[in-house]
Amino acid sequence: FVPPLVFSMINPYVFMDALEYGGAFGVSTLFLVLPAIMIWKERYGDEQKPITVKPMVPGGKITLGSIWKAAGTLIVEQGAEKLGIIDFIHDAFTK
Repeated sequence: FVPPLVFSMINPYVFMDALEYGGAFGVSTLFLVLPAIMIWKERYGDEQKPITVKPMVPGGKITLGSIWKAAGTLIVEQGAEKLGIIDFIHDAFTK
């Protein structure tokens, strides 16, 4: 109880910052990257079993690759925004 209290007294916004980073990268990983990896592993993994039901995610490897690309782009964009790279580039090219 005491260490988080002292830490938040020194920097009152530290927990909001931590939630922001966790939300930005954790949610992207949890809802975009992991499902695509699980589907890929089930369909194209080492132990290929015949598919007995119609896949819920149609399109095969192209669709899964697109999901990975979208997730990667989103995570890189969020990282660049958190690091201030987007603002730096915007300022450099608008002057």
